[in-house]
Amino acid sequence: MADPTGKLILRRLRQIFIWPIEATIVFVIYFFARLLPVSVASWMIGAFMRTLGPMTPWHSRARRNLMAAIPILDSQGQNTVLRAMWWNIGRVIGEYPHISTLTRKGRVEFVGQENLQGLKSGGFLIGAHIGNWEIGPYAAITAGQSVAAIYRPLNNPLLASLLERRQATYSGDIYRKGREAALGMVSALKKGQFMCLLVDQKLREGMVVPFFGRHATTSISYIKLAIRKKVPVMYMHTERLKGSRFRVTISSPLTLPDTDDDASILELATEINGTLEQWIRQRPDQWFWPHRRWGKDI
Repeated sequence: MADPTGKLILRRLRQIFIWPIEATIVFVIYFFARLLPVSVASWMIGAFMRTLGPMTPWHSRARRNLMAAIPILDSQGQNTVLRAMWWNIGRVIGEYPHISTLTRKGRVEFVGQENLQGLKSGGFLIGAHIGNWEIGPYAAITAGQSVAAIYRPLNNPLLASLLERRQATYSGDIYRKGREAALGMVSALKKGQFMCLLVDQKLREGMVVPFFGRHATTSISYIKLAIRKKVPVMYMHTERLKGSRFRVTISSPLTLPDTDDDASILELATEINGTLEQWIRQRPDQWFWPHRRWGKDI
């Protein structure tokens, strides 16, 4: 059914007026951060977002998600986590133009890279939006592996060039979320690439799997493909240590089931979600709480 006339008019007005304003603000911040040393850009934009974030509508959503996932936190504890979360998000934004520089200047500690050595089959590295999630693929890149990634198109198409920069930085293939991504995963494995996936987001299609004790639609296509192609699946855990210093840990390969029946897939997907939960509980201030992980029910 077509949108009502009012919604069409509002959408068009947004395209004409809001999108250019959004794009201008983002590009100004991006180039401002690019001109500064990474530690300064990270700190300044982190401080800015720690102030601005609580004033946005996303703050209340983040609080609802946090309350639902970790109800043991009192109001003061929630405030502490959420302020630190906005600080981390701001730091991620400030560090974005300097991603490759972080590794070149020794600001990233890699653990478990030996698990990637000598692998020719390609595989899957799975992580979450925690720490600075943009750094994770460099664990494979600096171990001599080529990578591929999946992206969700930005609502504002005027910002598409930022995603193109990400592709150029990784020197790997990048696929649009949806059918293109499904074909892309197969293509990446044929090339012996490691597909880097952040599997903590809600999908429209997938399997309902527990996450923090609540039903969450979860990606399982990569699990099925890994079983069928007999390629490894490994965790890619990114942590912010202090300031703009990080640790990326690559796990040993997960034990995959022999078949891709629903029961076997659910068991492994539940195990994976449980591991992501552990990461988040250890550092809740570093996870991206505003995302609608459980849909609009929370």
